[in-house]
Amino acid sequence: MTPEIVTDRGDPSRWRTLVGLVRISKVSVYLHFFPWALAALLLSPAALQRPGAVAALALFLLSSAGIVAATATVDDIIGLRNGSDAANYIRPGFRRDLRRKPLLSGALTERQAIVFAVFAEIFAFVTGFAAFAVLDWDVPISAVLIFVACAVLGPQYSGGLRFSYHLGGSEFLLGVGTAGGFLFPYLAVEGRWTMVGVLQGVLMGLWLVMLVSCSNVGDRDGDAAVGRRTLPVAAPMWVVKGALVTYLIISVTTIAALATSPVMPWWTALALLPATALHAAQLRLAITRDRWRTARVAAFVAYDLGFVGLAVATFFAG
Repeated sequence: MTPEIVTDRGDPSRWRTLVGLVRISKVSVYLHFFPWALAALLLSPAALQRPGAVAALALFLLSSAGIVAATATVDDIIGLRNGSDAANYIRPGFRRDLRRKPLLSGALTERQAIVFAVFAEIFAFVTGFAAFAVLDWDVPISAVLIFVACAVLGPQYSGGLRFSYHLGGSEFLLGVGTAGGFLFPYLAVEGRWTMVGVLQGVLMGLWLVMLVSCSNVGDRDGDAAVGRRTLPVAAPMWVVKGALVTYLIISVTTIAALATSPVMPWWTALALLPATALHAAQLRLAITRDRWRTARVAAFVAYDLGFVGLAVATFFAG
């Protein structure tokens, strides 16, 4: 069965290129910016009243978008070169919209993507350092180090050090990078570490890993063909399923720790109950029924609900 494919090849050239750049940047994927939004919500009134705090937050948002764009674009460039994107997007029995992959659809050339990735990385550093500058660099050194690590290591997901091609590298970089995306703006403006901040960063990173774990199962054949040793490629399925169970246990434990904090409202755990229930449903779908695509959808919705629960609880935090 030949998959039904939708492309951009009929669009006018300039508009097609512009839309292709937006798509390859993944900046429209709103969940990438959940960590920044939570960091802004968690800031104390005193921190928000610091000179330059609001401007710094805006610049950190732009910088986060630059990191996401550079990372996603490099991933698509490598996916085009090694054929993994073609293998995963043009599979018998699947209807895939190739407009999500502008290099495959013809909306962008590889040269355009490379130039854009370089520009996005430069933009990330310029806006990030500008954010520290408007705070007069009166920030913890850890905030600067975490920012630099996120900006440098993000594109290494597929390019450079190729984290996602090594066992555990995908989970590590996505989890740590997402937590870092929460921590560097929070630490810079707040000026100190807090346990609540660390726990929220951990949850954001962990929930994204739970989502991507299901995606990696669906992409297993294409990843294996190009030597991408994700967990589903390198390990038997019982290990993959065991990892999901472990993630859920860590999530529940972290939520319990967050709910016991005197800073958070007493009903924090209740606010996160819908997300936890969906994560449990994700495990049931994946582990007992092998419905990984449906489990991935459950993980997407759980990520949204988890963010909403954290955001609401944080808004009412004391």
